[in-house]
Amino acid sequence: MEAEPYLASVIRYIHLNPVQAKLVKAPEEYHWSSHARYRTPQSAPSWLCVREVLDRIGPPRVFHEFVLSGNEDALEAFYTAGRQLPVLGTDRFGAWVRKKVRLLSPEHPRYERMKVRPSVRQIFKRVATVFQVKVATRTTSRRGETNDARKVAMYLVKRLCDLTLSETAREFGVTSYGAVGWAYAQVRAKQDTEPQFKKRVEEVEMSISQQKI
Repeated sequence: MEAEPYLASVIRYIHLNPVQAKLVKAPEEYHWSSHARYRTPQSAPSWLCVREVLDRIGPPRVFHEFVLSGNEDALEAFYTAGRQLPVLGTDRFGAWVRKKVRLLSPEHPRYERMKVRPSVRQIFKRVATVFQVKVATRTTSRRGETNDARKVAMYLVKRLCDLTLSETAREFGVTSYGAVGWAYAQVRAKQDTEPQFKKRVEEVEMSISQQKI
């Protein structure tokens, strides 16, 4: 597993398992889960790497809301598939692993995923068109200013581009991985409560998928 872009999603999946199994109503209520320790890092035992995860995602409140935002479709598909891929990561990471494997054995997986991805610039342009903003606003945001277009662009870059979390953050001029996860969670949550907003996000994504890349 490629830690940087997928570790947070896998941890969220694990923390939500007791909730999805209807054993508890909230992840922190499950006795055998470490979720409560992430909410109060000072109570975590020395062997639990809470700080490493929080440094990637954000402070306890952000981490908790990130978990509650729900699993990504891609990760759900990964764990429910009858035949799971042995490598969970970007195409670049998968190619690196397969190269290492081939040095040890002539056999390697033949069901490699191939998918053409849009560029970050294409996503910026399509979001700007649908949300009727200047492309420049994709990479700038004033403190206290609500910028739905910027968040949607961050959400789509994370969903559609073959970038790590740190690379995605750099595209938007932020230094924290958590900012990317936070924007992603906010867009998903807003789509659940605002049909018109969801329609605009889907319009952008559909227009991108129909482009000749």
